Amino acid sequence: MINHRTQLPRNRSVEQRTGAFLATTPNAPIRRSALPSFGSCPRSAIPKLWRQFLNQVVAQASRLCESKVTGEVPVPLRQRPFAKALRFMFASCAFCFAAMIALGQEPAHPLKPPDRSSPRAAVKTFLDAGDALSAFLAKDYLPSPTRAEFQRLISLGDAVVPSLDLSEVPPATRVKVGRAAAMALYETLSRIQLPPASEIPAAELLNPSAATNSARWTIPNTEIVLVRAPSGPHSGEFLFSPETVAKADEFYERVRGLAYARPVPLEHMRELVIVGGGWLVPSVWIQALPAWFRSPLAGQAGWKWIALGLVLGLFALLLRLAYRLSHRGRLEHPFRRALAQMALPAFFLLATPALAYLVLVQINLRGGPASAFELVATTVMYLAGAWISWRFAPVVAEAAIASPNIPTESVDAHLIRICTRLLGMVAGAVLLGLGADRLGIPVYGIVAGLGVGGLAIALAAQPTIENLIGGLSLFADKSIRVGDFCRCGTDEGTVETIGIRSTWIRGTDRTLTTIPNSALSKMSVVNFGRRDQTMMKAVVGVRYETTPEQLRYLLVKLRELLLSHPCLHPESARARFTGFGASSLDIEVFAYVKTTVRTEFLSVQEDIWLRVMDIVAQSGTGFAFPSQTLYLGRDDGLDVKRTEAAEVQVRQWREKDRLPFPNFSPEQLREMRDSLAYPPPGSPEASTTKSSLATAAAKEVNSADAVADGPQK
Repeated sequence: MINHRTQLPRNRSVEQRTGAFLATTPNAPIRRSALPSFGSCPRSAIPKLWRQFLNQVVAQASRLCESKVTGEVPVPLRQRPFAKALRFMFASCAFCFAAMIALGQEPAHPLKPPDRSSPRAAVKTFLDAGDALSAFLAKDYLPSPTRAEFQRLISLGDAVVPSLDLSEVPPATRVKVGRAAAMALYETLSRIQLPPASEIPAAELLNPSAATNSARWTIPNTEIVLVRAPSGPHSGEFLFSPETVAKADEFYERVRGLAYARPVPLEHMRELVIVGGGWLVPSVWIQALPAWFRSPLAGQAGWKWIALGLVLGLFALLLRLAYRLSHRGRLEHPFRRALAQMALPAFFLLATPALAYLVLVQINLRGGPASAFELVATTVMYLAGAWISWRFAPVVAEAAIASPNIPTESVDAHLIRICTRLLGMVAGAVLLGLGADRLGIPVYGIVAGLGVGGLAIALAAQPTIENLIGGLSLFADKSIRVGDFCRCGTDEGTVETIGIRSTWIRGTDRTLTTIPNSALSKMSVVNFGRRDQTMMKAVVGVRYETTPEQLRYLLVKLRELLLSHPCLHPESARARFTGFGASSLDIEVFAYVKTTVRTEFLSVQEDIWLRVMDIVAQSGTGFAFPSQTLYLGRDDGLDVKRTEAAEVQVRQWREKDRLPFPNFSPEQLREMRDSLAYPPPGSPEASTTKSSLATAAAKEVNSADAVADGPQK
């Protein structure tokens, strides 16, 4: 059964101190030297009225004793004239004693730092801080816990922790581990026989020349060691060593069955803390629970495991709601989608500290489970911070894009997205580094000491850096944009995303092609989306049976079609007889369509080709097929007359030395130049050209006549 009575943190009890007063000579007044000192409280601090009350109490007590010795019948106390004053004195006795004891506990210099300059001072400071915590816990906190008193309790507990060397404990768990170890050591030192204060080394007894002896002291017959801190905020002070901190619970388990060797304000304080909770869970409620709820299970009270399960269940329920909220953003609203995607990391960042507060402070989980939970909570918080940095970048980007009305698929919009994402990545990396350092992982030392490993990482990161620079060059050159239809090598499709590492192209068959930015910046890219017009070109092959007049008719009608169509540029439109194919007479149809949208271009091209089919049908000819025509008939042989005429002409060229092989002579070239009638006779251009030629010839004749007549005159 745990005793909750409160004792004074001094060597003598209140009854012993009161007996010292009653032992004073009855008839002699109380002298200043006869008053006890009550610890560190000076004698001059005792009020004058209180000394007068004590004189009266001692005098009346001595008279009562004399009346019993002489056999006189004393007058009842309530009938004596000083009865009221006596009652007032006894009523105020408790208050005055408590006030003087409180005065005795107040330090003369409240701002003076704790003294840990020697093992003696370190042990005294540690025990005094533990006594203050125990007294406050018994007198003020346990009867009626409040939030203010809980904060005061935490501050008193933190005053004990600096006496421990926690350099080997991860920063994330130092507070919880330090408090648990301090309480276990306090209970251990209160149950073992400590050496007298004179045998504990003091500051003036330490030998500075002997570095080994002056920097380490072990409590006799124990493994509890105090060492001088070589560096840090407590440099030069004696602290309980890291090995002692690690074995604090083990030391307590060894001595927990022993009686207390020194008076303590509250016995079994560690058991009370293990069973108890925070200020939201009063000790009265815990004591009202059945015994099996308070029984230890894996180092924790049973009710704590139940409360932990309920809190984790509530956390899981809220997590499910946050997960559903993160998927409610619509694709047509980028800002809302980015804001919704930030819900899940924001939940972890806000809910994890609240969960840690409930589990570690209010439920007061202790020991190994508390350390593991604190490590997990710290890890989750820093991961959530890095995650929210990554998710917050799109929110900032979409807000910046929406505010000045930048087109969502423009180059500037994508450049803003990439820059904010890079900043988010840097912030996330910094938070991960801080979190790793908080967990005790020497990130900066690892990065500084990588050496050859750093070179390997740099080489491994080379493709990533190349892709990043390639993506920035694409944005700088603006060769392609999101939404452009382009051809990259053998891939053809619409650009969907230009990211930090790669570019996504959606093909016409709806497949998604991912091309690294470094490779894309080096290959030739045909951007169909940047053209101002769309070219339409085709070769129409008609049958060889088509007569020249039919072909002329067909060319005229095709040119009329191209020049009269409203969706074509007339300056570039043409329909020309380009040559003789293997099985067709080839006519090239060429024009630029007044659109850059592929769907509009296809509709215009379809209309043109249908009209071409109608024109070919109207001309009386037809489209040629890759075929061969076999003609069966009697061979009439060669034309004898034309053959003889050709041979005669060649003999004449040879006789006159005008045979044009291998080349024509300069005289022959001058004779043939511009001797062919073009445009052909019968066309509108032919008559215009003929009249212009006649006019030019007349001018030449007139000029020649003028030159000839000049000298005669």
